[in-house]
Amino acid sequence: MIHKKLNDGRFILRTATPADADQMEEVQRICFPTLAAHERLTKEHFANHLRVFPEGQLVITDHDRVIASSSTLRVPFPALDHTFMEITDHLWITNTHTHDGEWLYQLDIGILPAYRGLKLSTELYNAQQQLVASLGMKGQVLVGMTIGYERYKDRYSIEEYCEKLKNNELTDPTVTPQRRAGFQWIQPIFNYLEDPTAGHCSILMAWPLEGVSLQEAIGQTRNDSLKK
Repeated sequence: MIHKKLNDGRFILRTATPADADQMEEVQRICFPTLAAHERLTKEHFANHLRVFPEGQLVITDHDRVIASSSTLRVPFPALDHTFMEITDHLWITNTHTHDGEWLYQLDIGILPAYRGLKLSTELYNAQQQLVASLGMKGQVLVGMTIGYERYKDRYSIEEYCEKLKNNELTDPTVTPQRRAGFQWIQPIFNYLEDPTAGHCSILMAWPLEGVSLQEAIGQTRNDSLKK
């Protein structure tokens, strides 16, 4: 269980409880207004995540208000071209979470707009990294939404936008902070989810623990895919 004071005690980062599910849904609704409704997490989904993998669900609170949350599951290193719905078992995680999975997959992170810019996402990533180490896992995986594409859609294709992000020629409100937090770029997934603001795209990234070879994990995944 995680319980940590942040910003001189103003906020608390802790493991979520079933009582948080309603507010976690509210964070989701506010943070992802353009995400397809069937891909948006509800209180029922969050409650199930807490049943399946309780230690992997985190919130940050300001007094009794949930102002940020993140949801994860354990998996083998994922296929390089998967979708949000596939990896999350259509948001439930019941059939895709593996109790001995070596990678912590972040399926959701949201910070209420009024609390952005306070490095709360970095605190959540660091807490996840601590969880990875405590469970003897290899690292974290996430697929960051290219939410900034909306500003450039009339100038670039989504493929061009991703290439410019990769080369640090542009910044993205989601992807850029994730890279700065320590996540390493792997590749875009161009039909990861249904969100026109993000060009239906997200960037597959990973943060291996020290001494873990990310390239080896990627190579194994590619080999497994070729065998199918």
